[in-house]
Amino acid sequence: MEKLLAMRNKMKRFVTLFLVLIALFTFPFTALANDEMDLSDNTERSIEYFEDGSYIVTEFETSIISAFSTSTVSKTKYSNYYNSNNVKEWAVKLTATFNYTGSSATCTNATTSYTIYNGNWKVTTATSSKSGRKATGNFTIKKYSLGIPVKTINRTLTISCSNTGVCS
Repeated sequence: MEKLLAMRNKMKRFVTLFLVLIALFTFPFTALANDEMDLSDNTERSIEYFEDGSYIVTEFETSIISAFSTSTVSKTKYSNYYNSNNVKEWAVKLTATFNYTGSSATCTNATTSYTIYNGNWKVTTATSSKSGRKATGNFTIKKYSLGIPVKTINRTLTISCSNTGVCS
């Protein structure tokens, strides 16, 4: 009888250990495989100032890519133009999608968009292109007064992707 009880206890320990090991090895990988998981909330930001006191803020959100995430990543870079009174007058945006394998990366799609907040500004050029691991958005934005262009800003936004899915 004692042998039977000892064997039963060993079996319980074995099953418990087996279940714990399964939980330990499957939980972390499942959690890391979720591409919605944001492991880092960093934003690269640069500011370009003009002589008249206006400025452009360009922002690009960066994040750490998990080794278990998907092999596709989509990123957006945008520039916001503010007048000398800190009022946003327009915004331009480049969105790019990349496929990466660990040994190569390719831009599969690039699109531009813009929003005008002050009707004196017009976007006369908004084009996107992709080449290899790089996406580019080119914009020409003009300010008009009485139908005459009084200020022109040319803006180029670029996003590139590494073989491991890290974009900059």
